[in-house]
Amino acid sequence: MTSLLQQISRWINAIVEKLLLVIGTSICLILFSQVLSRYIGASLGWSEEVSRHLLVAITFLGGTAAYKRMSFIGLKGIGHGLGRSVQQVIVVALQVATLGCFCILAWFGTEYTIKAWEHTTASLQIPMSIPFAVIPVSAMVFIVHVLADMATTFERKAQ
Repeated sequence: MTSLLQQISRWINAIVEKLLLVIGTSICLILFSQVLSRYIGASLGWSEEVSRHLLVAITFLGGTAAYKRMSFIGLKGIGHGLGRSVQQVIVVALQVATLGCFCILAWFGTEYTIKAWEHTTASLQIPMSIPFAVIPVSAMVFIVHVLADMATTFERKAQ
Protein backbone atom coordinates (compact mmCIF):
# COMPACT_ATOMS: atom_id res chain seq x y z
CA MET A 1 0.00 0.00 0.00
CA THR A 2 2.84 2.37 0.85
CA SER A 3 4.55 1.93 -2.49
CA LEU A 4 1.23 2.45 -4.31
CA LEU A 5 0.62 5.70 -2.43
CA GLN A 6 4.19 6.82 -3.14
CA GLN A 7 3.81 5.96 -6.84
CA ILE A 8 0.55 7.91 -7.07
CA SER A 9 2.13 10.83 -5.23
CA ARG A 10 5.16 10.84 -7.55
CA TRP A 11 2.94 10.51 -10.65
CA ILE A 12 0.72 13.42 -9.57
CA ASN A 13 3.79 15.52 -8.75
CA ALA A 14 5.29 14.84 -12.18
CA ILE A 15 2.08 16.06 -13.83
CA VAL A 16 1.92 19.12 -11.57
CA GLU A 17 5.53 20.05 -12.31
CA LYS A 18 4.91 19.84 -16.07
CA LEU A 19 1.76 21.93 -15.61
CA LEU A 20 3.74 24.51 -13.62
CA LEU A 21 6.16 24.82 -16.53
CA VAL A 22 3.28 25.37 -18.96
CA ILE A 23 1.59 27.91 -16.67
CA GLY A 24 4.83 29.82 -16.05
CA THR A 25 5.61 29.93 -19.76
CA SER A 26 2.05 31.07 -20.48
CA ILE A 27 2.29 33.92 -17.97
CA CYS A 28 5.55 35.09 -19.56
CA LEU A 29 4.14 34.95 -23.08
CA ILE A 30 0.89 36.68 -22.14
CA LEU A 31 2.62 39.50 -20.29
CA PHE A 32 5.19 39.93 -23.08
CA SER A 33 2.34 40.10 -25.60
CA GLN A 34 0.57 42.67 -23.43
CA VAL A 35 3.65 44.89 -23.23
CA LEU A 36 4.25 44.55 -26.97
CA SER A 37 0.63 45.30 -27.85
CA ARG A 38 0.59 48.39 -25.61
CA TYR A 39 3.77 49.59 -27.26
CA ILE A 40 2.13 49.46 -30.71
CA GLY A 41 -0.98 51.21 -29.42
CA ALA A 42 -3.41 48.37 -28.68
CA SER A 43 -4.20 46.56 -25.47
CA LEU A 44 -5.12 43.00 -24.63
CA GLY A 45 -7.97 43.52 -22.18
CA TRP A 46 -7.98 39.96 -20.97
CA SER A 47 -4.24 39.55 -20.36
CA GLU A 48 -4.06 40.94 -16.83
CA GLU A 49 -6.99 38.87 -15.63
CA VAL A 50 -5.67 35.64 -17.13
CA SER A 51 -2.18 36.30 -15.78
CA ARG A 52 -3.58 36.95 -12.30
CA HIS A 53 -5.57 33.70 -12.32
CA LEU A 54 -2.57 31.77 -13.62
CA LEU A 55 -0.39 33.31 -10.91
CA VAL A 56 -2.83 32.09 -8.26
CA ALA A 57 -2.79 28.63 -9.86
CA ILE A 58 1.00 28.54 -9.95
CA THR A 59 1.10 29.54 -6.28
CA PHE A 60 -1.21 26.77 -5.08
CA LEU A 61 0.16 24.07 -7.38
CA GLY A 62 3.73 25.21 -6.75
CA GLY A 63 3.09 24.69 -3.05
CA THR A 64 2.27 21.04 -3.71
CA ALA A 65 5.49 20.56 -5.68
CA ALA A 66 7.48 22.31 -2.94
CA TYR A 67 5.90 20.03 -0.33
CA LYS A 68 6.72 16.94 -2.37
CA ARG A 69 10.33 18.06 -2.83
CA MET A 70 10.50 18.95 0.88
CA SER A 71 11.48 22.51 -0.02
CA PHE A 72 9.59 24.12 2.84
CA ILE A 73 11.34 25.23 6.00
CA GLY A 74 11.53 22.13 8.15
CA LEU A 75 10.83 21.54 11.80
CA LYS A 76 13.35 18.73 12.16
CA GLY A 77 14.97 20.31 15.21
CA ILE A 78 11.85 19.87 17.34
CA GLY A 79 12.31 16.89 19.62
CA HIS A 80 15.73 16.08 18.20
CA GLY A 81 17.34 16.01 21.64
CA LEU A 82 14.50 14.02 23.22
CA GLY A 83 15.18 10.73 21.48
CA ARG A 84 14.04 8.87 18.39
CA SER A 85 10.65 7.74 19.73
CA VAL A 86 9.64 11.25 20.80
CA GLN A 87 10.84 12.60 17.48
CA GLN A 88 8.68 10.06 15.61
CA VAL A 89 5.64 11.03 17.68
CA ILE A 90 6.25 14.69 16.83
CA VAL A 91 6.62 13.87 13.11
CA VAL A 92 3.33 11.92 13.12
CA ALA A 93 1.58 14.72 15.05
CA LEU A 94 2.81 17.28 12.52
CA GLN A 95 1.68 15.09 9.63
CA VAL A 96 -1.77 14.65 11.20
CA ALA A 97 -2.05 18.42 11.76
CA THR A 98 -0.94 19.07 8.18
CA LEU A 99 -3.45 16.55 6.86
CA GLY A 100 -6.19 18.22 8.90
CA CYS A 101 -5.31 21.65 7.51
CA PHE A 102 -5.39 20.41 3.93
CA CYS A 103 -8.69 18.58 4.50
CA ILE A 104 -10.18 21.83 5.80
CA LEU A 105 -8.75 23.69 2.80
CA ALA A 106 -10.25 21.11 0.44
CA TRP A 107 -13.65 21.33 2.16
CA PHE A 108 -13.91 25.12 2.22
CA GLY A 109 -12.23 25.46 -1.17
CA THR A 110 -14.86 23.18 -2.68
CA GLU A 111 -17.68 25.12 -1.02
CA TYR A 112 -16.22 28.43 -2.16
CA THR A 113 -15.75 27.13 -5.71
CA ILE A 114 -19.36 25.95 -5.88
CA LYS A 115 -20.67 29.27 -4.52
CA ALA A 116 -18.58 31.22 -7.04
CA TRP A 117 -20.34 29.58 -9.99
CA GLU A 118 -22.89 32.40 -10.10
CA HIS A 119 -20.21 35.10 -10.49
CA THR A 120 -18.25 35.75 -13.67
CA THR A 121 -14.83 37.17 -14.33
CA ALA A 122 -14.58 40.77 -15.51
CA SER A 123 -13.12 40.41 -18.99
CA LEU A 124 -13.49 36.75 -19.93
CA GLN A 125 -17.03 36.38 -18.54
CA ILE A 126 -16.36 32.81 -17.38
CA PRO A 127 -17.64 31.50 -14.03
CA MET A 128 -15.31 32.38 -11.15
CA SER A 129 -15.49 28.71 -10.17
CA ILE A 130 -13.06 27.88 -12.96
CA PRO A 131 -10.08 29.85 -11.57
CA PHE A 132 -11.12 29.07 -7.96
CA ALA A 133 -11.11 25.31 -8.66
CA VAL A 134 -7.34 25.29 -8.19
CA ILE A 135 -7.89 25.62 -4.42
CA PRO A 136 -9.64 22.27 -3.80
CA VAL A 137 -7.61 20.54 -6.52
CA SER A 138 -4.30 21.58 -4.98
CA ALA A 139 -5.62 20.69 -1.51
CA MET A 140 -6.38 17.18 -2.76
CA VAL A 141 -2.87 16.91 -4.21
CA PHE A 142 -1.48 18.01 -0.83
CA ILE A 143 -3.61 15.33 0.88
CA VAL A 144 -2.23 12.60 -1.40
CA HIS A 145 1.35 13.75 -0.68
CA VAL A 146 0.75 13.87 3.10
CA LEU A 147 -0.88 10.42 3.11
CA ALA A 148 2.09 9.04 1.16
CA ASP A 149 4.47 10.61 3.69
CA MET A 150 2.44 9.23 6.60
CA ALA A 151 2.48 5.75 5.10
CA THR A 152 6.26 5.98 4.72
CA THR A 153 6.60 7.18 8.33
CA PHE A 154 4.50 4.30 9.66
CA GLU A 155 6.44 1.83 7.51
CA ARG A 156 9.72 3.08 8.99
CA LYS A 157 8.28 2.95 12.49
CA ALA A 158 7.26 -0.69 12.00
CA GLN A 159 10.79 -1.67 11.00
